Amino acid sequence: MATLTLMLDKRNKKAIKFPLVIRVYHKRIPKNIALGYKLNPAEWNAEKRQIKSTFKNSARANHFISSRMVVATKVIADYHTNLKNMTVYEVADLIVRAIKNEEEQKSMNTDIVSLKRGTYLKEYGRKVMTRYYGAKRFGTADAIHNAIVFLMKYNHGKDILMLDINELFLEDLEAYYLGQGNSLNGLGVHLRSIRRIYNLAIKDSQTELTMEHYPFGRNGYSIKQQRTKKRAVSLDVINKIVEQEYPVASPLWHHKNYFLVSFYMRGMNFMDLAYLKVSAVDKGRLQYKRRKTQRGSNVKEFDILIPENVAPIFEYYLREKSSNDLIFPILEDVFREESDDRIFEVYKNRRRNHLRRLITIGKQIGLKEKLTTYVARHTFATAGLHKGVSKAQVGDMLGHTNYYTTEAYFADFDNQVLDKAAESIFK
Repeated sequence: MATLTLMLDKRNKKAIKFPLVIRVYHKRIPKNIALGYKLNPAEWNAEKRQIKSTFKNSARANHFISSRMVVATKVIADYHTNLKNMTVYEVADLIVRAIKNEEEQKSMNTDIVSLKRGTYLKEYGRKVMTRYYGAKRFGTADAIHNAIVFLMKYNHGKDILMLDINELFLEDLEAYYLGQGNSLNGLGVHLRSIRRIYNLAIKDSQTELTMEHYPFGRNGYSIKQQRTKKRAVSLDVINKIVEQEYPVASPLWHHKNYFLVSFYMRGMNFMDLAYLKVSAVDKGRLQYKRRKTQRGSNVKEFDILIPENVAPIFEYYLREKSSNDLIFPILEDVFREESDDRIFEVYKNRRRNHLRRLITIGKQIGLKEKLTTYVARHTFATAGLHKGVSKAQVGDMLGHTNYYTTEAYFADFDNQVLDKAAESIFK
């Protein structure tokens, strides 16, 4: 059972003031969640778990930390049946997320009477998020939420009139974002969500927005993208992962299996892997729809022969299961008992845990780069090209619905081909 304690984190012995934290203790492992206050020990009442009146604005501060403890306690209560299958890091992530959602909800409920008349980003974006949550498109809803938070932060916490989001505004935003040492691709993720909100607002007859106000596209701001660092590794690295031994059914053993299934099953996305049902396997083939596109206009269906390399892995996980069970134990503890949105929250925590485990595996085999789910996908694609498979075929195997997505995968490969061609000229 997870326990929560309000306390000062005194690990830094040289400090005069110490961070106030919620310490989550689960399975004999602690994890601290910082609350944003640093206190002198004389300002903290350890017995009553509250800030003393000698601290400036102590009443307000105590109300703040008390509200955070209420949220944290509710998370523990809501997930009590699943805690035995969760790490302390997953529990802490859930609490942090719940606190963040609580703050956003309070912000969204603030009085907007003083605002200028018109359609505001946060206000309208909230409607869009509700629509996507209702359609069980939780990833899209989360992306919109994060984009709104990002723009609100840029605008000093104030909501933004959508008519004010013009090409000049977006150019200034880009300059600010890059000036903070960030990448264009990170900005693009947020702006594509903002563009989605804008597109829906234009179609909505209840808003004042028209195509004349549209800040994106050919006559407006173009969302830019830069080449990402090479994520593919050599097949020798894949072989090292195959040969790396772990105790059967141990956490690293499972996560190694997930990575190998992703690689050998055409770079399968981790979300697709997590939600796979036993019924998807038939006569040595795997049939499923990619979750990222299954609700859109370009539904991608896969029918894949299970390679010999991972057939034993499937055989292990398919033992003594019915057709409606999940193949892999990533979400099996919550899949039948929880709501779809709760399952998605757990999924995000399990995905983060998977990435942490992959980094550990990468270090153990001597890999300098981080081992991630994208490495499996990019390595499969690059290996296919080296074997003479066409870009179009590789793109189809990856489930890409447009040519440009596939091209982004192969920038480094094209450079390698050109380098070899150039070398041949001088031989």
